[in-house]
Order: sequence, then C-alpha cells, then structure tokens
Amino acid sequence: MDVLNPNLQWLLTEFLSDGPLAIISNLSRKTNRSIYFDEGSMNRIKELLDLDEIYNLKRYKQSVLTKVHSSLKELYLGENQIRNEGAKYLAKALKVNSSLQILSLSRNRIRDEEVKYLAEGLKINSSLQKLYLGHNRIRDEGAKYLAEALKINSSLQKLNLHQNEIGDEGAKYLAAVLKINSFLQELNLGINEIGNEGAKYLSEALKVNFSLKELNLYWNIIRDEGEKYLAEALKVNSSLETLYLGANSIREDGAEYLKEDKRIIL
Repeated sequence: MDVLNPNLQWLLTEFLSDGPLAIISNLSRKTNRSIYFDEGSMNRIKELLDLDEIYNLKRYKQSVLTKVHSSLKELYLGENQIRNEGAKYLAKALKVNSSLQILSLSRNRIRDEEVKYLAEGLKINSSLQKLYLGHNRIRDEGAKYLAEALKINSSLQKLNLHQNEIGDEGAKYLAAVLKINSFLQELNLGINEIGNEGAKYLSEALKVNFSLKELNLYWNIIRDEGEKYLAEALKVNSSLETLYLGANSIREDGAEYLKEDKRIIL
C-alpha cells in the first residue's frame, strides 16, 4: 500500500464521488460504499496530480466525512502516516458524521496524542460500530482516552488494539469501562504488554459484563496466576463466547486447566 500525504488523502476523498476529482473514482475499489486505493491506483493518481502542489493545498484540508460523503459507511486509511493533524480532522469529522460504521487506522504509527483527539470524536459519534487501531504505538495513556470515550459512546461494538504497547495500567482503564459499557462486543488486545495484574483487572470486569462476546489476549505476558483469574471469571460469565490466550507464558499444567472451558483458545 502506498503512503498518502495527509493533504492528498483529504483532497481525494472529499471530491471523489461528485466533485472535480470524479475522474479518478473509477480507480478505486468500492464495496458497500467503502473507499480503498491499491498500489496500481495510486500510481495512476500520481500521474494525474502534481504531488508537490498537493502539499500546498491547505484549503482542501476538510475531512472526507463532513460534507460530500454523508452516506459513506466504511473508510480504510491503514498503512499511511496519519499523525497529529490528521487525527484532529478525523476527530472533528466523527463529531458530525452520522453514517460511518467502520473506520480503519491500522499501521499509522498512531500514538497516545492522536488517540486523544479520536476519543473526543467517539464521545459524540453515534454511528461508528468498528474501529481498527492495530499495529500502532498506543500505550496506557491512549487506552485511558479510549476508555473514557467508551463510558459515553453507545454505538461501538468492536475495538481492535492489536499489536500496540498497552500494559497492565491500560488494561485497568479498559476493564473499568467494561464494567459499565453494555455495547462493546469484541475487544482485541492481542500482542500487547499485559501481564497478571492486567489479567486480574479484566477478569473482575468479566464477572459483571454480559455484553462482550470476544476478548483477545493472545501473545501478552500473562502467566499462570493471570490465567487463573480469567478462568475463575468465566465460571461466572456466561456471555463471553471466545477468549484467546495463546502464546502467553502459561505452563503446560496451567494450560490443561484452561482446556476445561471450550471457550478458551490456546
């Protein structure tokens, strides 16, 4: 996937369907109102546009979600370089957009600072159902911002934080919101830095949460003590359908104990 300059992102998407750049709409792959450019399409777009000029077109820094695409349901901006300024525009758009259901910002090197802006947008947005933030640089502070947003947001059903840098403190924030949020159904925390303490926080949340259907804790640093907390929680929780615990630091005898519950995937 080619890297898009943020200005080019907004320019292309803002005018894609019925504006002056409608000529390139046929270069995009569209499925259920989603917009996604492959490498071949981007090479063609570069031929059509002078990228050096794009960098100076500040007047086009309006978000794709605010005006033209009032019916856009899916937006994939993975593998780009969306950072501080881009996150601000997206957050502003989320506050007014009422159609977007899926937003993917995976592999953008997004940090806690960018998550703070996005979380503010989530507090107001009532349409987004799936948010993909995997393969970024989100730490505990970013998890805190998202948890604060989920205390208010009632539309998000799936949150993917796969392969970030979230530890026990971040798990604590997310666990706290799971105790009161009854809308989130899938939470992916695979390949992070969550240990026994974080597992304990999450297990306490599972004892009172009955909306979450899937929790992914694959490839963290959870040991036998942590897995026991989670196993005990599942004795109380009857709504969770799948708990991924593979690639953690669980001994063989502990793994045998976990196999008693078929919902646990090792």
